[in-house]
Amino acid sequence: MYSEQDLKYAAEFRDEIHKEALAKVRAVYPDAGSVVDRYPVEDYFQEVWDYPGKWYTVVATPEGTGGRKALVEIIVRETLDYYRSTGAAYTDDVFYRLIAEYPDIVCDYCLVNAANRYAKTNGVFPYRGVDSHRLALDCAARELFADGEEWSYDLRDARCRKLKSKALFAPAASDEWLNYRKAFLCPPHGNSYTDSDFERVNAVLFPGGVAELEVYRWTTDWSEYFDEGHEWWGALCLTVYDKTLDRFVVIMASATD
Repeated sequence: MYSEQDLKYAAEFRDEIHKEALAKVRAVYPDAGSVVDRYPVEDYFQEVWDYPGKWYTVVATPEGTGGRKALVEIIVRETLDYYRSTGAAYTDDVFYRLIAEYPDIVCDYCLVNAANRYAKTNGVFPYRGVDSHRLALDCAARELFADGEEWSYDLRDARCRKLKSKALFAPAASDEWLNYRKAFLCPPHGNSYTDSDFERVNAVLFPGGVAELEVYRWTTDWSEYFDEGHEWWGALCLTVYDKTLDRFVVIMASATD
C-alpha cells in the first residue's frame, strides 16, 4: 500500500508527463484538452534495491515503458489515435502542414480517412457511393464546426449533384457560381496566391491525379457557416473521394467583405 504522500508525489510526476505529452499532441490537434494514459497513478512506482541492501519504493515511469521519453511518445501516439477515432478526421497529414503556409485562403479542408475506426462504424468505409459522401460531410461538419458549438447545421437539408472530376480544377472564371479555384485565389479581401500555389496544394492533396476522383457539390443552406458567403461572394461545399488513397477530402468556403 502507498501512503497519501506517496500517491501525491506520483500524481504530480504523472501530471508533468501529461503536460509534456499534451504539448506534443496540440502540435497536431490544437484543441486537445487532455491525454490518454492507460497507466493509473499506482503504476508510477517502482521497487529498487539500494544501500544498505533493502527495497525502496520510488516514483518512476511504469515498468516496461522504457523511461520518460518513451512513455511520453506512447501517450502521444495513443492520444492521437483516440482523437482520430472519435473525430473521424486526420489533422496530422502532411497536407495540413502545407496549407498552413497559406493563411490568407478562405477554404477550409477536412480529410476523412479509411483508417479511421469511427468512419468505418458509421458507414463511410467501405465505400458506399453518395451515402459515404454524406457521411464524410457529417464527419467534417463535426470537426470544422466544433460539433455545433460554433455554427449550427442540419445535414438533412443538404442536397448534392455529381461533377466531372476535371471540373474540380476548372479556371476561376469558367463558372457563374463560386468554384474551388476561385474560392482559393479570389476571396473578398484578396490574396497574393497564384495558379502555381493552387496546383502545388492540390498536388499534395490529390497525389493520385484527377482521373480517380469522385466529386460532389453540395447545397449550402444547411449551416450558418455559409451565411456570410450568401451575402454576395458565394459559398462552396465539395466532397471529393480519392479512390487511390481511399479517403475523402471535404472543402468548404464562405466569406464576406
